[in-house]
Amino acid sequence: MPVLFKKFLLEALSIAVSAGVALSPPPAGLETEAMWVAGLLVWTLLNLILRFIPDFVVLMMMSCMWVILHIMPFQQAFESFTGTTVWLLVGALGIGTAVTKSGLLTRVALCTMKLCSPTFSGQVFAMLASGVVLSPFIPSTTAKVAVAGALATDVGERLGLEDRSWGMSGIWCAMYTSYSLMSPILMSASYFSYVILNLMPEHIRGDLTLVRWSVAMLPWGVVTFLGAFAAISILYKPKHKIEISREDINEMLHDLGPVTRDEKITIAVVGVCMVCWVFERQLDIPSVVPALMGMGLLMSFGVINKVDYNTHISWSLIAFVGCAINMTHAISVVGIDKWIGDNFASSLAGVISNPYLFLTAVAGAMVATRFIIIDPLTCFTLYIVVLSPFCEAGGISPWILAMCTYIFCQPWFARYQNVNYLAGFASAGGDDKLDFAKSVRYCFAYNLVALTGVLISVPYWKLLGFIK
Repeated sequence: MPVLFKKFLLEALSIAVSAGVALSPPPAGLETEAMWVAGLLVWTLLNLILRFIPDFVVLMMMSCMWVILHIMPFQQAFESFTGTTVWLLVGALGIGTAVTKSGLLTRVALCTMKLCSPTFSGQVFAMLASGVVLSPFIPSTTAKVAVAGALATDVGERLGLEDRSWGMSGIWCAMYTSYSLMSPILMSASYFSYVILNLMPEHIRGDLTLVRWSVAMLPWGVVTFLGAFAAISILYKPKHKIEISREDINEMLHDLGPVTRDEKITIAVVGVCMVCWVFERQLDIPSVVPALMGMGLLMSFGVINKVDYNTHISWSLIAFVGCAINMTHAISVVGIDKWIGDNFASSLAGVISNPYLFLTAVAGAMVATRFIIIDPLTCFTLYIVVLSPFCEAGGISPWILAMCTYIFCQPWFARYQNVNYLAGFASAGGDDKLDFAKSVRYCFAYNLVALTGVLISVPYWKLLGFIK
């Protein structure tokens, strides 16, 4: 069967299924408009899974249909583009581009390695620590692992580790953990956080400053950091004692040259932005303002330019994020969220009343779903949209649900599951340097460590009022 014909056939089937939902008689408590919204959501989900149409185009078409069907006026259907989330993401991606382009990311990572023990375990710790230090400044995890992936295998070679060895995989896994998987610790560490922020109800969103977010995720971060360090040190420890000489690290730093003008400007701008973000409430300046001002200053001083602005900021991502946020608004407008809560909350009450059981179930379901839904952003957005009404009814903040889905939305049991993984794997040298099967062992270990961190955090989240 020709590929094009197969695509048209499957698209026709997705339209037929969606139309069947849209034209079904509405159940008690819902109107006809709600069925059209449900049908469009089914069509959107099927196309995000099939991936025949670019994902951001699918969501833009969905938002346009809200207007065509008179479910919402245009201003409401696309209102996220006039809000703070999209513009905060633009500013953060611009700042992240400067941190990467200027060489500051590599310099900070190498300086961290210089401070740690030159042994295998010491450099694993250094990789973990450097990612945590740098994460707040670069919201694109793909960009981070693309740069740090090559650095990880370079360090591995200087440690004397053979290509595709357990030790080389261990150094890489430490890099991937801190530069990507531990991003939930900090709001500014990934654009996923900005999506989550805008998916939250207004009364929750207004309380989630950068500081409160980080404080709430502190126990999970500590458990995951220490657990990851222990797991990698045990699972990937080389058979023979190896060390990297201080001279090797100094040589790598020497190759970078002295701190450049662009790095100094980036440090100053990032420092001011961090102060503004930390004291957002006291200064009464929304976090989006220093982000955009910071990007503007970096462009004014030539650290980044118009080409960087047009090419390194993913405008398809911006469109995807903005339109994805609108899904929750559409569901709320036609009352689907209230209907779900009224009709099914009681059936899930037993599970939700036990946060340990509920969060474990969400974690397992998320990992399983990622075998089917390739895009992690789509996956956790759908979970948040569907399950938030149950959580609010059961006394669990939707933010806790969101963080649980965020933490477990990036498995790599199969290569196709994770674009970030592929970016980091390729930048490190791909199959010539790393053995994919060896990193899969760590995928199991990491998810167990992360789940332990979630469960240990439950009493702490209760003290903070996120769980009643």
